[in-house]
Amino acid sequence: MGVVSVIVPTLNEKEAIESVIDELPEEKLQDKGHYVELIAVDGGSSDGTVEILEMSGVEVLHSDGGKAEGVREGLKNADGDFVFLIDGDGTYPAEEIPSMVEELENGSEMVLGSRFKGDILNGAMSTKNKVGNKILTWLANKLYGTDISDLCTGLRGFKYDGLDPEEVPGNDFEIEAGLHSLFSEKDITEVSIEYRQRKGESKLITIDGLKIALRLLKEKF
Repeated sequence: MGVVSVIVPTLNEKEAIESVIDELPEEKLQDKGHYVELIAVDGGSSDGTVEILEMSGVEVLHSDGGKAEGVREGLKNADGDFVFLIDGDGTYPAEEIPSMVEELENGSEMVLGSRFKGDILNGAMSTKNKVGNKILTWLANKLYGTDISDLCTGLRGFKYDGLDPEEVPGNDFEIEAGLHSLFSEKDITEVSIEYRQRKGESKLITIDGLKIALRLLKEKF
């Protein structure tokens, strides 16, 4: 039986985190021969997120270095052949993970849950964020010669063989750009997903888009 590690970085996600955990398709993955390892990494929540996770029987790791450091901490503790990252804000459909696992089993090195190939529900993404995501994705494709539609998606999976967590570049929300730089010469596929309106307040600010662009440039040159 293979292991699928699901890393959920959290920071004040009390309104959504229980639904994210409940939606993880553990039985479906087990039916396909995979054991699910759930790893929650909290970045200093003060709203009860950690307590909700612990009441759900989830062991919580702690990190105070932002989303990227939380992902690296999760990777250090992951035993999976395949690793998935999913945001803890309820916007991404965890039920798509089995179909994404199939992409990895069929030869892909990384699979993205694409919001732009799927359906972005009303109110889920502002026009400003849509434009920003499109620009960053265009830049990533131009710099790295890739052909993806959604660089900044918060739902992705990849093969974990030989990846050193400390070598995954990026700070905070730059982690997706850092991972793209590492996998850009490998086979990346996408699965269409439904993107939902988040529960709770967004942590993203305008300057994060610039930081992501600079990270793409830094890792390329």
